[in-house]
Amino acid sequence: MTKAGDNQLLDVRNLRTWFRTDKGSVAAVDGVSFQVKAGEFIGIVGESGCGKSVTSQSIMRLLDEKRRVRYEGEVNYRGENLLNLSPSRMRSIRGNEISMIFQDPMSSLNPVFTIGKQLTEAIRLHERVPRQAAKERAVELLRLTGIPAPERRMREYPHQLSGGMRQRVMIAIALACRPSLLIADEPTTALDVTIQAQILDLLGELNRSYGMSVMLITHDLGVVAEACTRVLVMYLGQIVEEAPVNELFARPLHPYTKSLMQAVPTLDSDRGRALPAIEGSVPTLHEIPPGCRFAERCPYADERCRGPEQPPVVQVGDGHAARCWYVGSLEEGGTRDDDCA
Repeated sequence: MTKAGDNQLLDVRNLRTWFRTDKGSVAAVDGVSFQVKAGEFIGIVGESGCGKSVTSQSIMRLLDEKRRVRYEGEVNYRGENLLNLSPSRMRSIRGNEISMIFQDPMSSLNPVFTIGKQLTEAIRLHERVPRQAAKERAVELLRLTGIPAPERRMREYPHQLSGGMRQRVMIAIALACRPSLLIADEPTTALDVTIQAQILDLLGELNRSYGMSVMLITHDLGVVAEACTRVLVMYLGQIVEEAPVNELFARPLHPYTKSLMQAVPTLDSDRGRALPAIEGSVPTLHEIPPGCRFAERCPYADERCRGPEQPPVVQVGDGHAARCWYVGSLEEGGTRDDDCA
């Protein structure tokens, strides 16, 4: 949705990721477009199943081994379309230029190798350095990510570390080759709130101190408010709203964004009163409705929303856009202006 800029690092244009299933092909990501600037910290938020993780995995081309996947569109990194690269060229970009950390470090770390072995292996995979130099670099990375006694942790196995320390190890591995873009896919979901805050502080410090761009994928609006400067809201494979984070929380334009925010508990919430919930559930990819994809769950939807034509993306101000027929016409109380109904 955003316009290209001079310091643009990543430019995703009309990305579609198709999966072949027994019931036919489905697009888990359908026409997604956005940009990431150098040194920017953006968030992608939405319910489970909305396409956040598939978007990030498509950028990294981690789905290539699945022979039932097909990409369309462009993923331009520094002017080079990643979707057209050979497997060997793409492997050189992973880790060196773009790195990724995942939600569950226990499923990403090898339980039979020490932390030091896995970290030095990641360094030597991309850089031709002696083993001793790689070990020294690994200790510095562990120290950078805030792990105490890094020399001792090098000799330990993943099960000997806490959840927070394992996630820090994953961040250290992702930083091994000083990438320009770090994709963090739900990095704090399995952690308690104190450790969540520490991991977010660490990502923010890396972003500020090293100019590293960060793309944070989460379902938690509180995490977005704390960490990000710009946010994309996804629903059923599409971006339905994009805005600077302060603008989004002050003036959400899409009914889905409004519903997500209303479902977040606050200190001012009435005690004993149930939080508002979004009616229904996210349709499966085989059951995508015509027209607006949120229409069946939207309290404001009318026949136009359920019609055959998808709503357009409407720009409202600088960097704020939403995919809705009635952008700007929904009042604070949830009604439409008479001339827009």
